[in-house]
Amino acid sequence: MNKGNDFFNQMMFGKREEKEKAEEKEVKDEQKDPDSIDYNHVMNQIGKIMNSLDEIKPALKEFAPLFNSIKKKIGK
Repeated sequence: MNKGNDFFNQMMFGKREEKEKAEEKEVKDEQKDPDSIDYNHVMNQIGKIMNSLDEIKPALKEFAPLFNSIKKKIGK
């Protein structure tokens, strides 16, 4: 792998060691007590889902007429 490509990968995706260490830390945190619930993590996931839905909503409004016509054809 050439140095230019390695620089690009580090700039775009971060250093590999840092990601691996972060993933290992998450795995260790999850393994401490599997019965406990990390409410902070759950709330962050719900927030991400809600943000994604807000971003998708305009596209769904554009497809509403298409969905309605498909419903009408299926219903006949």
